[in-house]
Amino acid sequence: MSINKSEKSIGLDIGFHDIKVVELIRSDKGFQITKFAIQEIPSSILQQKDRAGALGGMIKKMFADAKIKGSEVYLSITGHNVIIRNASLPKMPPEELVDAAKWNAKEEVLFDLDKAVVDNYVMGETESDGAKLLDLLSVIVRGDVVDFIVSIAKSAGLRPKGVTVVPLALWDYDEAVSPQKPGTVTSYTDMGAERTRIYFVCDGRILFSREIPNGGKNLTACLVGEYELEDGKTAIIDDLRAEQIKKTFGYPAKDNNGKTEEGVPLKLIRERMEPILIKQATEMDRSIEYFKNQYRKDSVHRLILSGGGVGLRGLYQFLKENLDLEIDRCNVFFQAEVQDDSVSKENMKLYGPSLTVAAGLALGQCDKINILPEKYRPSLKKTLIRLAPIAAMLILFAGLYSYSSSLRSEVSTKTTLLGDQKLALAQLQIQAPQLEQPMQQLKSLKKTKKALRKEKKQLPESSPFPINFDLVFSELSLLISGNTSLSQIIYTAQDSDTNRERIKVKGEIFGGGLTVQSSLRMLLQDLKNSPVFSDIKLIKSGPLTEGQYNSPGIKFELYVFPALNNSA
Repeated sequence: MSINKSEKSIGLDIGFHDIKVVELIRSDKGFQITKFAIQEIPSSILQQKDRAGALGGMIKKMFADAKIKGSEVYLSITGHNVIIRNASLPKMPPEELVDAAKWNAKEEVLFDLDKAVVDNYVMGETESDGAKLLDLLSVIVRGDVVDFIVSIAKSAGLRPKGVTVVPLALWDYDEAVSPQKPGTVTSYTDMGAERTRIYFVCDGRILFSREIPNGGKNLTACLVGEYELEDGKTAIIDDLRAEQIKKTFGYPAKDNNGKTEEGVPLKLIRERMEPILIKQATEMDRSIEYFKNQYRKDSVHRLILSGGGVGLRGLYQFLKENLDLEIDRCNVFFQAEVQDDSVSKENMKLYGPSLTVAAGLALGQCDKINILPEKYRPSLKKTLIRLAPIAAMLILFAGLYSYSSSLRSEVSTKTTLLGDQKLALAQLQIQAPQLEQPMQQLKSLKKTKKALRKEKKQLPESSPFPINFDLVFSELSLLISGNTSLSQIIYTAQDSDTNRERIKVKGEIFGGGLTVQSSLRMLLQDLKNSPVFSDIKLIKSGPLTEGQYNSPGIKFELYVFPALNNSA
């Protein structure tokens, strides 16, 4: 796949706890961020078993708020259902590599390989005992995991063009920002909310990866609790406040004598964070030493930090003091060709590292590994099938137009003939007084015509119906989320107060707690913002009758006032 450097591309990183999106333009000099968005996933959505629709609605709103117009996106995937491995296989046709990679990895894969999605990246060729071997990077992912991530994007109205794994997105980003000399060993360390993933890359090969169960949430959790203040009082810090303190003060310096708003000395904040950071640095150092011993490397030359945890103030300095390595941080704002003046420096430092994977997706465009299944990829055959109804309509329109042209020509010919006949009749009237009888008949016909016109005026006229129901039904189907069901749609004619046409909608929203209230609020907001409806009016809502359905929820009734059908 060749990378088009002249067009905008969008990377969408759907994480376990937040969603990041970056729209950028790549050039020979680097890249420029044109739009971006980052948002934490609410716990109410995380607790849903089937949350693809809710996540899709969240992403749709993120795109709207960030004014991102494009719909083609590149996605990332990670987790224990993703297998990344190196292999040397005999040289064979590309269509046989997938089955060969599955067979070669059968001892490592714990899920059903028959339903797995596989893609390979040929890193080079070697020769052993006269036989040519392919150095292969294989990515094997459980099929339903890919289906889930694609379904989220599709429910947001997006078209996935590729899906790749997180280390390749980081690799693509690093290649775009800082190409390295042969033999350079780089460690990509992606620090997320719950875990930190470390990848080792050298000469275009992902050699080793490890996951550390320690992330940004551990630092938040260590700050939660009770603090004894200097005046004998105590301060209680909850989860929300702990996250705010972490983002505001980071890992305070040893000589920082400041305090939080509650009066908690920053030295106490440092004392609570220090064991967590020491454990993180120790695990990273152990991973590096294991890699050097396993792969017989003298050293790891570079450690590249990315992810939301990297934005913590003081972390970079701490790791530099505790790891004997060249350490650098990814920050899409500072490393872009043109910086965005609308974003403050503090927000750039805080959020820039979090957007690394999304930026890498947009830059690399899944050119090495793309595990997007064929059923989701565009093809000529699929395009023809999709366009078949449109082609049929065009053919029908062309036929009707041709028939209409023929009728117009025939009418024109007969109109000309009628004019000639009237002229001949006038000449006959002048020349032959005996034609008085036909004149009387003509007068009688005129009277009959006048009577028929009068009778026609008394008949009820047809007028176009003011509501386009096809458009109304189509818009409702787009705006109704996965946990919502419509039970009744009734045309109730005009509202007595405003004389506007209206439609009554009855339905149910399933779920518990704030989820259903949030879904109802989002439905009302989407209906209100829709160009199809001029107004909405909630009639009533209330809990479902106990035992009426298998799941709890609420029922609701509302009026929608469609915009007038001007095209009718």
